[in-house]
Parts: sequence; structure tokens; C-alpha cells
Amino acid sequence: MEPWKRNLYMMWFVQFGAGMTLSFIFSFVPLYLPQLGVIDTHQVAIWSGVLMGTAPLFAALLGPMWGNLGDRYGRKMMVERVLLSNIAVVILMGFVSNVYQFLALRILQGMLGGFGSAAIALVTSFTPKEKTGQALGIYQTATIAGTASGPIVGGLLADTFGYRFPFFFMSLISFSSLLVIFFLVQEPPRTADAKLKEEGFFRSLSGVATLPGILPMAFINFLIQFSLMIVAPIVPLYIKEMSNDGNFVATLTGIVLALAGAAAAVSSIVAGKWGDRVGHRTILILLSLGAAAVFGITGFTTTIIAFAASRVAAGLFIGGLMPTSNALIARIVTDDKRGMAYGVTTSFTLLGMVIGPLAGGWLSGMIGLRETFFVTTAMFLIAALWVWTHNPQKQPVQSMES
Repeated sequence: MEPWKRNLYMMWFVQFGAGMTLSFIFSFVPLYLPQLGVIDTHQVAIWSGVLMGTAPLFAALLGPMWGNLGDRYGRKMMVERVLLSNIAVVILMGFVSNVYQFLALRILQGMLGGFGSAAIALVTSFTPKEKTGQALGIYQTATIAGTASGPIVGGLLADTFGYRFPFFFMSLISFSSLLVIFFLVQEPPRTADAKLKEEGFFRSLSGVATLPGILPMAFINFLIQFSLMIVAPIVPLYIKEMSNDGNFVATLTGIVLALAGAAAAVSSIVAGKWGDRVGHRTILILLSLGAAAVFGITGFTTTIIAFAASRVAAGLFIGGLMPTSNALIARIVTDDKRGMAYGVTTSFTLLGMVIGPLAGGWLSGMIGLRETFFVTTAMFLIAALWVWTHNPQKQPVQSMES
């Protein structure tokens, strides 16, 4: 097996574990809070939102800094740092006695983040340029599978062994990922030129920000994640509205999300390979237009089956968006700036993750559940238009036999 493929498969396992440890609390945070002294239902809802959004917010703020350190001292080291700190933080979460301690640890978890940008920079550094889209497509399936599996595993462990046990179990998952990357993943040696270009954070940030295409791609990443997350709070409510008796809404939501996730995983691989052949910019525009159309159709669905079918169709377009965007970014930046570049663009992605659900909850109350899907359609159309008009990067078309 080629070394880059072996590294990629090892990083797939690492990302899968990381995805689980970052998402496992989503299924039981509201149930854990009463044990921490938050009893009132309204306060539980508020604290749940704050705790879920805090870590990605602080990760977004500090992402460029960690990206710059990855460029200077090694991307593999940055991934190992995140995993090691996550082990300690997650264990401590299992011992908290009040919600303020929990919040402090979520803030610390975000501040010590930077996993996504460092991992993507590492994957693109050892992957042949002509295979970047394919590699990121495969890698993205680990993100999808990990973040989808986390809440399921976390909920099952919490129901079986109590709400503190999942924290200890997930720390073992992080430890396993740490062992894999430490012993089995090899980072390419940094060139002498790259070492000579080490520079301060603000100078490096300025250099990346002025690269043609980077800020437009950062905004695209924000739009993609914002458009995806804006409907996250309303999917269960939409299913409940279409349900005759209102029973098994959580189960139906889980099934719909799982089916959409499976479709997104397929899209991720296919879009990556086609992007290498016909150009990632073209694929990104087509995926955005397709997502816009499907979200518009979703707003007209009146049955759970039709809604589920529309979400699966959306997954076929959504899954390829982020790996295609990241592959396009890899074509824009040089290797010595890759960590900083992904730090910047990942920060915009995380901001979309934070702001999207807040906007979705507010919009659904203002204009209605169905109408929120139409807003998402508009957002994806804006994303397609933005790529078309703001990113003139031209890519060589690969042979269809490659």
C-alpha cells in the first residue's frame, strides 16, 4: 500500500474517534444538567445551548493561532496536543459538581482545540496534489460517521451506566486515537525553505489573508456550515408537526439524520474524486445549487416519508461540500502556510456552526418552520453565486482514467 494511503486510513480512524468525543454529549446534556443543579426546564434549555455552542465558539476564535503553530512546529504535533488535552478535559467533565465547572471545561476544550485545521493540513501535506479531493472525500466520511455515532453511543452509555460514565469512556477513545497518530501516522519532513519562512502570528495571518481566494473560501465555509445548521433546531419540530400522534419523534429524527448521514458519506467520496477530475470549483458550485433545490423541496413536504426522502437527497449534495471546499483551498496555498490557512477557514466554519442554530431557532419563531427551509435555499444560492464570482482559480482537468 502506498504510504499516503496508509497515512490516510490511520487518520480516518483518528478523525472518527475525535468526532465521537466532540459530539457524544449532545444526546444527554439536558438530562445531565439536573444533576448539576439546573432544575428549571427553561434554564435547562438555555444552559444546553450555551454548553453546546461554547466549545466551537472558542475554537473558532483561536483556530488561526493553532494553525500558525502547526505550520511552525508540525501539524502532527498539533493533532496530538488536541487529543492529549481532550483526554484530560473530558475526564474532568465526568467529575464536575455544578454547571459553572462544566462551562469552564467546555471553554477550555474550545481554547485548546484546533484539531480540524491541523488534521486537514496534515492530510493534505502527505497526499499527492492530484489526489487531494479523493483523499479529503474519504477523510470527510470519518467526520460524518464520528459525529453521527457520538450522540448514539453517548446516549446508550448514559442510559445504561449513568450520565458520568460516557465521559470516562470517551477519554479512552481519545487515547486510542492518540496512540494511532503517534505510532502509525508519518508527517512529511518540512523543507528547509518552509523552516526559513517561520514568522510571527500576525505577519503569517496577514500573508494568508491576502492570498487570492482565501477570504472568499473562508466565507464559503461559513455559508456552508451556517446553511446546514440553521435547520438543525427545527428538524425534530418539523417531524413532530407531520407526525399523527407525536410519538417516537426522537427515534424518527435519529433515523432521518442517520439516512442523510449515509447519503452524505457517499457524496463526500464521489465529489472528491470528481473534483480531482473536472475541477473542485465547478463541483462546489453544482453541489451548492443542488442543495438549494433540495432544501426548497423540503419546505413543501407534508409527510414524514417525503421529508426523509428530501433529507437523503440533501445529503447527496451536502456531503461533498466541505471536502470540495478544503481541496480547493489546498490548491490556493503553499505547504508552509497550509496550517494557518485551514485555521482561518475552519474558524469561519465553526462560526457558522455556532451562529446557524441560533439563527434557525429565531427565524423559525419569526417566519415559521417551513419558511426557514426556504431561507436555507437562498443561502445555498448565495454560496453558489459567491464561488462563481469570487474565486477565479482555474484547475487542470485530470484524465478520466486517473
